[in-house]
Amino acid sequence: MKERRNTQPLVIRCKLVLVGDVQCGKTAMLQVLAKDCYPETYVPTVFENYTACLELEDQRVELSLWDTSGSPYYDNVRPLCYSDSDAVLLCFDISRPDTVESGLKKWKAEIMDFCPNTRILLVGCKIDLRTDVCTLMELSNQKQTPITQEQGSAMAKQLGAEAYLECSAFTSEKSIHSVFRTAALACVNKLQPLAKSSPNRRLSKRLLHLPSRSELLSSTFKKEKAKSCSVM
Repeated sequence: MKERRNTQPLVIRCKLVLVGDVQCGKTAMLQVLAKDCYPETYVPTVFENYTACLELEDQRVELSLWDTSGSPYYDNVRPLCYSDSDAVLLCFDISRPDTVESGLKKWKAEIMDFCPNTRILLVGCKIDLRTDVCTLMELSNQKQTPITQEQGSAMAKQLGAEAYLECSAFTSEKSIHSVFRTAALACVNKLQPLAKSSPNRRLSKRLLHLPSRSELLSSTFKKEKAKSCSVM
């Protein structure tokens, strides 16, 4: 009698943290992925969690997705979200060149401070606005243009990112799924990086204790009472 083999795919759990300026497109990406709907109105994010499952060949990847606020108000609390992360999706709005500058300065510095060995994927959001007439006119008045794919790729190499990805939560659900599939591939070491990665980068790992949303909000209130406190 032949022995039955377990055909269930191996389950790998990965944690992804999304960071970037306010209203750059992070939350819309996650809502399209997790809820199959585009948010009609903007509601400022504090800290939210989503989950998603993907099948990668013989592996099942469970993604724990952390949406963070880009507001400076939460600068002392946000670093708690980086704990035990497998990858960081650094997001920017292709119609707002200032969000690219933030990526190179503020967000890169924060990532290097709190999770220097974590993979980075650069994500250009709202690519539907690259050909939007009103957006083009507004940028033209400021003597600016939307960020091109070539510029995004160059920035990704400058950051040492694993990949440069683009998406539109408004017009292309497929592009959203492609972003998170690529992120999952990066977490299980099946993605060819854009640039040479650090030899210290870890193999895919399991989730350990993560601070809850209530713990994060509690820390926010404590910050008001002790602004001199620093997050380790």
